[in-house]
Amino acid sequence: MKHIIDRFRAWNRNRINLRRLLKSPQKTPLGFSMKGPPYIFDDTWEVHEIKLLRKLLSRSQRFINVGANVGIYVLLARQLGLSVTAIEPVPQTVQFLLENLELNLLSDHVTVIPAAAGNVAGVAKIYGVGTGASLLKTWGNNPETSSQRVPVICLDDVISMPKEKEQLLILVDVEGFEYQALLGAKNLMAARPRPIWIVEMITENMGTAQNCSAADSFSLFINSGYSAKCINPTMTHTNNPIQGVSNYVFFDQNLDIDSII
Repeated sequence: MKHIIDRFRAWNRNRINLRRLLKSPQKTPLGFSMKGPPYIFDDTWEVHEIKLLRKLLSRSQRFINVGANVGIYVLLARQLGLSVTAIEPVPQTVQFLLENLELNLLSDHVTVIPAAAGNVAGVAKIYGVGTGASLLKTWGNNPETSSQRVPVICLDDVISMPKEKEQLLILVDVEGFEYQALLGAKNLMAARPRPIWIVEMITENMGTAQNCSAADSFSLFINSGYSAKCINPTMTHTNNPIQGVSNYVFFDQNLDIDSII
């Protein structure tokens, strides 16, 4: 019975995803015509993150979106004239991303890499479709029968180092797999000038899975010479993940946050 229920849930998620792709595009609060999940049309979604991202994008020359989803942050970066690399592993979500780029006439200067980011290049199973899909089994209660094989790349292998005086902005949203993705980006983390990173780290249980590596991800940054702040109204400084906070910005420890935004 458990297997039957799992298969039904997988079928239903695929059905919902396909319906969203076939629907007519809608305007988002950011002014883009898009297809995608309901939250991108909600003007209360990730308000602090979007406000900070706009400021950082305005002072950056290149944007890397790891876990680009349907492309809302990619569109923001292209609207501001940045060159973008969008990395998204879920084949169905890549279709949303490509269509949203074309709908908004912003597909130029965007390199789309249909792969997951990890610490070793190869092939892996990803569970789920759309938002919440993860390389971690049972993350977000994704049905096991929704799994599919995707290529895995290391960020160090596909992203060029920042040039002198080039500000590189990297956003990582990979549903619990950020530690492995960062292990594959050690050269980028050590680059000069240091990139600015926005990383989602959810410490609460996600379904029956738990992100046990958030502290290790923080240690990678701190040991590589970065400072961290919570992305919230007070932009609280922290050296560790904080319960209830999901998104953090990491930047050169020799800089003040005001100097980068």
